[in-house]
Amino acid sequence: MDDVFKQMTGSFFSPEIQGCLSVVESVAGYKLAAADRQPFLYFHNYLTNPQPDFITAWRGDPKQEKWYHRFANGISGDVQNTLACVLYHHDRLIDIEREVMEGIERFNYRKVLGNSTMALGNTLVWDFEYQAFILAVRRCLDYLARAISAYFKNDFHSFRKFGGFLQKQNRTVATARLIELHKKYSAEFDFVLSDGDRKSIRDKISHYEYVPVGCINLSQRGFMLAGGGEELGIGGKNGSALLSEVLNRHVTNLRGCVREFINAYVDGMRADQSAKNV
Repeated sequence: MDDVFKQMTGSFFSPEIQGCLSVVESVAGYKLAAADRQPFLYFHNYLTNPQPDFITAWRGDPKQEKWYHRFANGISGDVQNTLACVLYHHDRLIDIEREVMEGIERFNYRKVLGNSTMALGNTLVWDFEYQAFILAVRRCLDYLARAISAYFKNDFHSFRKFGGFLQKQNRTVATARLIELHKKYSAEFDFVLSDGDRKSIRDKISHYEYVPVGCINLSQRGFMLAGGGEELGIGGKNGSALLSEVLNRHVTNLRGCVREFINAYVDGMRADQSAKNV
């Protein structure tokens, strides 16, 4: 076995295999920034240093082991990877906006248009990235709810209804801060969370209609993206803001939500387990 291990180790660190790994990472990989990884490292430290007694019990019982895997992978895998997915699509959207605006400004369209306005079409690639971004935000929130629910040995998976689920657990030490955070962030994610007859952008995309990023308008004032899912442009909910400005707010809220929820989740579990052992 030692010889096999040494052979595999030698192979792994060979220039050929390291070269293959470098190609895969450069082409297909994505890394979270250190600040974005912090809550996941905080969770991993709780999970392993030392391993909580309830986790040891779950891992030692074939009937309970599924909860361990859902608990551990829910945060470290599902939520972390989907946050990376959101940030990847956000990066692409920002790049597209920048490239379009820089490219357009190479032409003296203002002189040609005079006092008129012209709409430009075919923003399909931009649409595709926007729709993927919206769907990934909702997945990240639902995965977060499902991962936290694993502590209560439950498969609940709706962030929209998560506050009600937490209140029903009757575990105030573990849930009080999480309930507060759900109230805090639910309003910030109305673009992916429907409410009664109001359909979120996410639900429109998933179930009802094609939602574009907007329509490019050119005029003497310059470039403007109008309409679309974020209701940009004069008379829209977000007015003359650039799409990037609106999406930056969404990403800031998601980062804050994930960070605060995971940190509060770990602190709540620590307190809950300590209360049980008193």
